[in-house]
Amino acid sequence: MAYSMTDVSGMSGVSLSELSHYAELGLLSPAFRGLDEDMYYEKRELLKLQQILFCKEVGVPEKEISSMLKEEPLEMVRVMQQHRIRLLEEALRLHGLIQTLDRTVSFLQEEQTMEEHELYRGFAHDTGHTRLPEADQTQYSHNTLRESDLNTEKMELKSKEDFLDSQAQIDRIHLDLKQALELGLEPSSPDVQKIIGRHLEWIKGYYTPTAEIYRDLANLYVEHRDFRNMYDGYHPRLAEFLREGMIIKAAQDLS
Repeated sequence: MAYSMTDVSGMSGVSLSELSHYAELGLLSPAFRGLDEDMYYEKRELLKLQQILFCKEVGVPEKEISSMLKEEPLEMVRVMQQHRIRLLEEALRLHGLIQTLDRTVSFLQEEQTMEEHELYRGFAHDTGHTRLPEADQTQYSHNTLRESDLNTEKMELKSKEDFLDSQAQIDRIHLDLKQALELGLEPSSPDVQKIIGRHLEWIKGYYTPTAEIYRDLANLYVEHRDFRNMYDGYHPRLAEFLREGMIIKAAQDLS
């Protein structure tokens, strides 16, 4: 099916001038021009536009985007996996900032003490914030904040295989949740909560969430467009199902 330039602008939120700009740069040429001289796009071009938006979302300079747009399906999958990693990394960084914010509020309310250097944990310039490994790295070293003693501990993923195993774990969790959803199980059921427990342990591999932060992460999965699209790829109701299960787990195990 072909979509006009106006259609694509409406569904993607990209302005007509931006689409024209991408065409002029050779980043996104239309599939064809109609008799009305309008530009028309097909699924191949829509996927390429998505890639352009992902690249811009993670800060790739416009002049470098062209080299990242690949035609081969397998290469496109690899690039999308890289985008997913960066989005997860940013989500975890933001939750680290929330931890710093919460801790600062507690300090200002004289509920707990706070070391000066802890004021800056989680900011982009901070070398101590949690970072997910890149898919093409072979050695990883991370600092992750443990709330129980307010110390920073180093977490090391020693090989690419460790990282791939971590990604396989979260994929298995999503597939198990999808199966539970399709079987009609409730998020509060013991079987589902056991799966949610595996999800919580996977998150703890990167940082230790409070109950509030775990609930915030649950809402992020539903409300953030990119996370929502990812979960919709498993099941249209998986994001909500996971959120409800996470909120129950937060109340039971993190409060």
